[in-house]
Amino acid sequence: MVGIRKRKDFFEDFGSELFDNLEEIIEALLEDMGDSGPFVYGFSIIHLPGEAPELRELGNVPEHSEDEENLFPSEIRDPLIDIFESEELVHVLAELPEIEKEDLLLHATAHNLEIRILGASEYSQDIELPARVDPKSAKANYKNGVLEVTFRRCAEERPVEIEIN
Repeated sequence: MVGIRKRKDFFEDFGSELFDNLEEIIEALLEDMGDSGPFVYGFSIIHLPGEAPELRELGNVPEHSEDEENLFPSEIRDPLIDIFESEELVHVLAELPEIEKEDLLLHATAHNLEIRILGASEYSQDIELPARVDPKSAKANYKNGVLEVTFRRCAEERPVEIEIN
């Protein structure tokens, strides 16, 4: 009769002492995190004609480096902002997770939109709009962490030829 080979336990080769305190390590990490909520990470690439591409990160997961021990999210992170335009409208979308509607302040001019966040994590960003807009036409909506602001475009002022006498 041929001998029956017993299958070795995978962890015997490594020694179980490596994994003895794994549960304690995970519990300590979770305790350090506290009630931080979900981790969110994303990015967008903006490439405007004649300029180098710009990579913008969003979310609450910090950048990782080899010598960095703190792998927990930072309190303030620049929001992802996208601007879309059509012949009649300019739309600004901003990702603002975990922000209350009451903590948002918006100010607009014909060329800029300022987004301010009040409260524990103060933040302000002035966004240059791609076209001249009517600030009085602005309509803003904030739902599920996404701010949408829509403006009507103004007629561009065209150069006028001046006759010389």
